[in-house]
Amino acid sequence: MERKVIYTFKFKLECVKLVLEDHNAINYVSTVKGPSRANIRKWIGFYKEYGEIGLLPSKNQSYSVDFKIRV
Repeated sequence: MERKVIYTFKFKLECVKLVLEDHNAINYVSTVKGPSRANIRKWIGFYKEYGEIGLLPSKNQSYSVDFKIRV
């Protein structure tokens, strides 16, 4: 079972670019677009650290039965 993706990659990238390239305030983007300021700050951090790849949804990690037994 996969996680439900709330915000698409395209939407996250648009919000990040509004802040970084268009020099809009995080509060403004949050008010106009809808996501919380904390989410936008997190996306900006991921974008600065990893580039556009950092905004892609992450997969839940699955562990092998052997690992689960050892733990």
